[in-house]
Amino acid sequence: MVITGNPEESGADLAVNIVNTWESLPSPHEGLEEVEDLRIFLRAVGRSEAAAAVTDRDMAEVKNLRGRLRRVFETDDVAEAASVLNAVATESGAVPRLARGSDGWKLEFGPEDGSITNRLGAAAAVALIEIVRAHGLTRFGTCSADPCMCAYVDRTKNRSKRYCCELCADRAAQRDYRARRRDS
Repeated sequence: MVITGNPEESGADLAVNIVNTWESLPSPHEGLEEVEDLRIFLRAVGRSEAAAAVTDRDMAEVKNLRGRLRRVFETDDVAEAASVLNAVATESGAVPRLARGSDGWKLEFGPEDGSITNRLGAAAAVALIEIVRAHGLTRFGTCSADPCMCAYVDRTKNRSKRYCCELCADRAAQRDYRARRRDS
């Protein structure tokens, strides 16, 4: 399981990492098969306290959240994305609150003592809602390097991101290079 971005600080990176627990390389498979897989994931995204309290129910709820968030990255319909994100935000109790961090006060969303899925869902939904508000769906995508299905948030100035990571970009470039050599 590869963690991208900074999911401890960015709800958008957290959303991408949740969606990408369904791993597609080298072949599609479930990245959250056992409760221990979810514990490893939660520790990797900076949620160690949540990792210690994981149950089978949390596993099922996180997989459900993953499927709902994936719809946002795959749809071309802003109304559908808004509907999904609004529902996740409402169900997770994404209420803003100030929390003291190591470097001062910060704004957090979600229940302070809610379920693991509610805390993950609130952080992810609020971040994605803000991106949709500011940019529509133009910043969301899924990897163009077949067979990868990973999601990403495009933070480039010219909205040119096509691959989820450098590995996929390199793999696609090599595939294209080989095709050009074969054709010439």
